[in-house]
Parts: sequence; structure tokens; C-alpha cells
Amino acid sequence: MTLGLALVFAWQAWAVPYQDPATALLIARARERHRQLDAAVQNYQATVHTRIDANVGRGRFARLIPLAAIEQESELSWQAPNDVRVVAIGQRTRTALAGTHVEAAWTRPWFIPRFLGDSIRLLDEDFPNRAAIHPLAAGAEGFYRYAIEDSLELALPGRTVRAVGVRVTPTRADAALIAGEIWLDGETAETVRLTFAFVGRRLWADPEGNTRRDSVRADRANAMGMRVLRVTADLEYGLFENRYWLPFRQSLTLNAELPWVQNLVVPIHFITSFRNVRVNRGAPIGFTMALPDTGSAERREPLDDGERSERRQRRREDADSVSRVRRAQGYASGGRWPGGRYEVVVPPDSTLRAYDRWTDSIRLGLEAEDVQRLEETGRELMRTLERLPVDLTGRPRFGFAVDRFADLARYNRAEGLSFGVGTSWRLGAPFLSANVRGRYAFTDRRLQGWLGLRRDAPGARSEVALVREMWDADPLAPGLTVGNSFSSLWFAHDDGAYVFIEGGEARHQRPWGRRADLTLEVRAGRESAPRRLARSAVNDFLGGSGAFQPNQPVISGTFVTASAAAAGGNPALSWRAGLEATAGDRTLGRAWLSATRRAPLPLRLDVTAYGAAGASVGDSVPQRLFRLGGARTLRGYAAGALQGASAWSLGVDVGLRRRFFSPVVFADVGQTAPHGLSFTGDPSASAGIAISALRGTARLQAARPLERGAGWRFDLIFGARR
Repeated sequence: MTLGLALVFAWQAWAVPYQDPATALLIARARERHRQLDAAVQNYQATVHTRIDANVGRGRFARLIPLAAIEQESELSWQAPNDVRVVAIGQRTRTALAGTHVEAAWTRPWFIPRFLGDSIRLLDEDFPNRAAIHPLAAGAEGFYRYAIEDSLELALPGRTVRAVGVRVTPTRADAALIAGEIWLDGETAETVRLTFAFVGRRLWADPEGNTRRDSVRADRANAMGMRVLRVTADLEYGLFENRYWLPFRQSLTLNAELPWVQNLVVPIHFITSFRNVRVNRGAPIGFTMALPDTGSAERREPLDDGERSERRQRRREDADSVSRVRRAQGYASGGRWPGGRYEVVVPPDSTLRAYDRWTDSIRLGLEAEDVQRLEETGRELMRTLERLPVDLTGRPRFGFAVDRFADLARYNRAEGLSFGVGTSWRLGAPFLSANVRGRYAFTDRRLQGWLGLRRDAPGARSEVALVREMWDADPLAPGLTVGNSFSSLWFAHDDGAYVFIEGGEARHQRPWGRRADLTLEVRAGRESAPRRLARSAVNDFLGGSGAFQPNQPVISGTFVTASAAAAGGNPALSWRAGLEATAGDRTLGRAWLSATRRAPLPLRLDVTAYGAAGASVGDSVPQRLFRLGGARTLRGYAAGALQGASAWSLGVDVGLRRRFFSPVVFADVGQTAPHGLSFTGDPSASAGIAISALRGTARLQAARPLERGAGWRFDLIFGARR
């Protein structure tokens, strides 16, 4: 009886943090190995290659558009216990935006030169703000649960390694923690790979004081950080000389998600690889910088009131100083860190650019192998996060949700001023949510709604919904946008064509390879015209008439529409294409294609060329006609001034390459056909001038048709021109 109770109590003692006795034994061995690093490695040298990729996408399901890339080669020397010297020898950069420049200025090692300590920070001594607890640190079993989930055999020259995967799951939220998987060498219990995401309510901010207000402010900052920022890492070790586990490749992804800004996602990847590794062959490191006279190793945490903010300000000032002098002089930076000291030496930019041992040219976007590895790791970590409680991930089960900023408030001729709100309720299945959005339009005077199920998983978004809302009928000139709202309100110029639909829809969106985003959609319901037109009181107050052009004609009826649309390219060359078939009261098929090309010219000029074409066959359905005119095609004409079953348009802009304000001249030409491709007569043309601000983000333009007696049309445009 006594023995039985003892066994029960013993089981309870380890059953909470460990799945079974085998897991408990393996973690105990790994923890001891973590505490005592492999003493056989006294020093090593390696060539370190680091690549930084900045991208932007429209949601986790969408294709990523590369924005910038930085590559750097460095020589690394490490010696026990944890001394590091890094000397940069080459650097190159590339951006997708003409006239922009990016650089990387490191003041301390940006990678893990050996193994992590008992706490986890990456890139910077304050990232995250509070170091996460390592799963193998002493006492970590009070914060994590461990479970052996997988094992595999790695056939290496001279040795077969059995790697055991242990799932690490946080059990508390009131700390800075990680969630993921740690792979251990079954023979030595040494870490061979650690894949994780940062979680917990104490990652991104600490109270600056001891008052309740300071704590509340820090809690809010942490909550916002958890909602918009996801940080994942994949630390891989390689077996060198069939004996030593040393860093092989380290990937870090900073992923900012802004769902209220058109579902924007901005991932930045840091990928560092180690090659030409030489173990126990180097002389002692010859540091060239004197350490600051601190009297002791740098204190990590905790910091008293104000100390952390003062240190950050000092480091920002140091970084600014480094940035100013590095191009001409280069720089060196050094200091103490856990277990030893570090030194980073960066020569002048002229020396870095002169490096000639690159084996290829720098490209935007990652190699296919890196993309596949990052996507696989990202998907697995996303599944891990989906299984965690809300207080660990900061993603609430129920909350505010909109797909576009224009879903909150917009203005156009069909709705007038309208306000909307949306909510999302995460269901039990991974990535699945119920979504509801509602809107009231003060001119149309109808309550709009959207109720659906959505699976927003890495790699694809699928949804089915009941809809009762205003719909953009023109695929080449959407009107339900923030930019069109400004133009409608101030100038009474509305580029959209609107149809009110009541029915249902199913949509699937996913990347189409690495080049485009693909959207497949089926929509069925009754279509009708807007009830009345709005009148812009703001335009009337500013001296205009406040009157809009009539909306495109709409034939009421029940229609089933199936479409496939793709959008691809990059900031220099972008394109969109689509196919659509409509059946019901009338039958129609149509297709369209548009493309925009941006390129630099001599004399610091930029050119933007645009082309679009569309054609349709079948019955006449007015709301499916192609339209020319407005801010996107024939800019001297009102939107929809020319309509037809088929249409084409070309345009070109030439402006000065300036960062803030740039004068622009432009010209457009286009034509429509009433039936099929039967274009007759001469095409229409317009020309004009504009002032572009902030690289085209805002634009004030004046245009007129190239016809005798034609007047000028003025537009204020927000967002990219095309």
C-alpha cells in the first residue's frame, strides 16, 4: 500500500511537466548537457553569410512581394567560454523601389555563436524586451510541458545520428516563454535543432515605474505587441568532423500583421549560415578594443526605474553615430556579454562593396530551398500557436476584425457616407473562424451584412458566406477603397461601378507559385442597382456642384458568377488578369488583363507605363461592361464616360525622381467596342500634369481630353496610381 502511494505521488511529480518517464529522462540528460557545454570545443573559426529579406503580403495566405535584400559575409572567431570576434568582409544590397537605400549596421553579434544560455534573446540584448526562459534551463519544468513526438535517423559520414523531437508547450502565461520543438541527439542529448515562437504576456514591455499606471501601460504595450508581432526562429546545428555540434544555419522571422490595413503582413527574414568551419585550430583571439571600465559584467536584468529607457536611448544615439561615420571610416564595437566578451569590426562601405568573392548576383526574394524550409517551419509553428490558450498568444477568441480599412468608413455615390464594423470568433478547429460584418449606408438606406465561415491558414484562405452588400462591378476600377472615398468626398469624382447583391458566395485565395496570388470565387444572388445617388456637401462647400455622374446602368436579376483572378509581379512590374462567367437571366463571359511597368530614366526621371484590355461575349449585361475614364484610364474624362463590351487603354507618366514632391506629365489613349471586338472610329485621348507627393502616395492632377473645347478635370488621388 505504501509503495503504491509512493508510486502515485512520484507519477504526479513528473507527469505534469513530462509526458512519460522516457521524456523526463531525456530532458534531464539534455539539461545537464546544456549546463556543461562540450568541453572538447575550445575554439572554432567560420565564414558567416547573413541574408536579410524584407517582404510585404496581403495576409498569411498571400504571395509575398520582395521589397529589399541585404547580404553580408563575415569572418567569425569563437573561443571558450564565450568570446567572439566578427569581422565583416563584404556587403551588398538591393531594393525593389528605385532611389531607395538599405543598410545593416551591426554593433554586436546578431547570431548565436555556440549555444543559447538559460534565457533566449535574438539579434539584440533587448529583443525580446524580457528574455524568454530556455526549456533546458534549471527550473524550466515549472513553465513548460515536454512530450516526445517524433524521431528520425540522420545518416552522416561515419555516423548515424538518431534525433529525437520533443514538443515544448508553455504551461503559464505570466512570463516570457517559447513554444515549439527541440531536437536532441539521442546518444549525447545535445541540442541539434530548436524551432520556436516567442509567446507569453511579458515579452515586449516592462513597467517603467512601480505605479499601477506603469503596469497598465506595460500590459497594453505587451497586448499590442502580441497581436501584431509574431517572432519565430529555427536554430540548426551541424555535426562537424563527425564529432562537434556547432551552428549550421539560423533563421529568424519577424512577422508584423496589420489586419486593419488591408490585411497587411510584413515579414522580415534573417538567415545566417556557417561554412568553412575549423575546430580547435585557431590562436587566441586578438581583441583590438578595450572594454569599458564597468568593473563587472554587464547587468542583464532586472533594471530599475528609467534605466532601460535610458539604455535604449543611449544605444539609439550610438547606432545613429555609427550610421553617420561608417560609410567613410568603418567602425568597431565591443562589450561584455554572458560568458565572455564580443567585438564586431566593420570596415568602410567602400571596402565592403569591393568584396569580389560573391558567386552570383544578389536577387530579390529567397531561393526556392529557403522558401520551402521557412514555409514548412512557419506552418508547423502556426499550428502550434493555434493550439495554445489565448493568454499565451494574445490572439483573442472573439474580437474586432475587418479586412480593409475602408470597411470601417467610406464614401461614394452609391452609399454616401457609410460606417461598418466586423467581428471574428475563433472556433475550435485550427485557423477556423466565424466572421460577421455589418454596414449602414446613409444614402442607400439599406443595412448591409456578411456572415461566413473562414479558414485563414498559412498558404490559403477559404470562406463561404451569406452576403447582402454593395459590390464593385468593375474589376479594373474598384470604388470601395479609401482612395476613392477621398476623391468622391472632395471632388465628387467616383471611379467605381456599383451593384447591390443579396445571396451567397464561396472564395478560395492562395499563392500561385511564387509569382502571383490566385482567387477563385463563386457568387450567386439577386443583383440590383443602388437606390439613389449621394451628393457631396464638401465639394459643394468648396465651390463645386456636389453632383456625381450617374452610376453604371444595372439590370436587376438573379445571376450565378464564377471567376478566377490572378495578381502578380513586384513594385517595378505588376499585373492583374481575370476570367469570369455569368449565367442566369442572361449569360455572359468576359476576360481582362492590366499591367503597370515602372522604370528609371536618365536625367533622374521616372516613367510609369500602364495598359489594360478587356473583352466579353454573350448577352448584354450593363453591369458587366468595361468602362474607361476617371483616375485610372482616360484621366481627362469622367469615370465611365466610355463603356463597351470590350475596351483597351494605354497610359504613360513621366516625372522627376524626387522623394517628396515630383512634377509629372502624362497622356492616355483608349477605345471601347459596343459588341465583341468591333472597334470603330478613332480612339479617345487625354493629357495632363500632376504633382506627386511621397513617391506617389498622394497626387493632385489636372487633365483634359484632347478635343477642341474640352475642359480640365481635377483629381486628388491617394495610393499608388495604378
